[in-house]
Amino acid sequence: MPWPSALSTRLPPEVRMFAARWTRSVLAVAWGGLLCLPLLMASVRPPTSRMAAKVRSWELARHSRGFGLVLVDEPTKRRFLLGNGLVAALAIIPTANLLGGFFVVTFGSLFQGFFIGGAVNIGFDMWSISQPTLFVGVLYGAANLIGAVALAEAASWAHGRIDAHFVEVERPFAVYTRISELLTTRRGVVLAIDEERRRIERDLHDGVQQNVVSLSVVIARARRASDPAKSQALLDDALVQSQDLIDEMREVAWRVYPTALDDHGLRTVLERIAGRSPIPLTLVTVPEGRFPPAVESAAYFVVREAVTNVVKHAEATAITVSIVAEARTALTVTVSDDGVGGADPRGGGLQGLTRRVGALDGSLEVDSLEGAGTTVTARIPLGTDAQDGSTTKEKRQK
Repeated sequence: MPWPSALSTRLPPEVRMFAARWTRSVLAVAWGGLLCLPLLMASVRPPTSRMAAKVRSWELARHSRGFGLVLVDEPTKRRFLLGNGLVAALAIIPTANLLGGFFVVTFGSLFQGFFIGGAVNIGFDMWSISQPTLFVGVLYGAANLIGAVALAEAASWAHGRIDAHFVEVERPFAVYTRISELLTTRRGVVLAIDEERRRIERDLHDGVQQNVVSLSVVIARARRASDPAKSQALLDDALVQSQDLIDEMREVAWRVYPTALDDHGLRTVLERIAGRSPIPLTLVTVPEGRFPPAVESAAYFVVREAVTNVVKHAEATAITVSIVAEARTALTVTVSDDGVGGADPRGGGLQGLTRRVGALDGSLEVDSLEGAGTTVTARIPLGTDAQDGSTTKEKRQK
């Protein structure tokens, strides 16, 4: 197998797709460098002229093959040619400079580094440093290449804005953006699962495990006691501790995942959260129907984590929870309080919620001004099953 093919097969498909997209964008900018002058000249000609039509067809081909911009209709305005010509002229100058730096410096440093050697000395007024030529050259070349790609992406955005001003634009390559989002959410899912495991481990280690040890000590003392009355008292104490241990185990299991969510839906578990909350909690609206299990689970954890944060940090006197079902498209979960505000969206708990909701293509917003309370709003898409009308309840009935 030729080495380029052998190398490409070892790269992840996402890397290959992004590399192909960026390569096409940079080539499209270079293509624009050849077309910028004809575009500017054609913009002063009548739109129906043969020259304008020919240049316009070249420009549309460049947008389609290079930037993935497919125009539904062919624009006939002179400003289309003028705007794209100006963007192409502005983009080619720095891009050509960066690409030139990449090729000249990278290959020059490779040649000198492998066959001649030497170092690059960088001097300042107070000190100087010396680095191998190969290292400095490759680093500088990589920076030039990244800059060229960034400019190409900026040019793609600018051309898209100009095109959209005249006609409807389709982006067949929008899948690349979707892949980027999926890569981000996949990492978020892994982090959310790890965080949940650590929380469960803390619950078991700090609570249940300590109580089990204490219970075993009490039982052992009861076995060693020679006084029957003392032994009976210790056994009674052990019985009380065992009942407390059972309650704590149920509480830990509830915090991991409430089985009532599967059996009875959101309203039942939210009413239980409201009943347990040390701060008065009001359920404003909760939909009656059932939704996909992953959506109900995400909505439950958003409410539970947000209420936990309010109890721990907000110094609030009231909490309001509202869940609204948009017509077979999404659930909007809102948790508000009248506390001190100032919640940090980068905190561990809120970041975990953002990752959990993002795993379902949802979004989470935190509005928390100092002294104005905090509002956490999560929008969770219902997915294709619910949009097709197949909810959990309906599936069970089938």
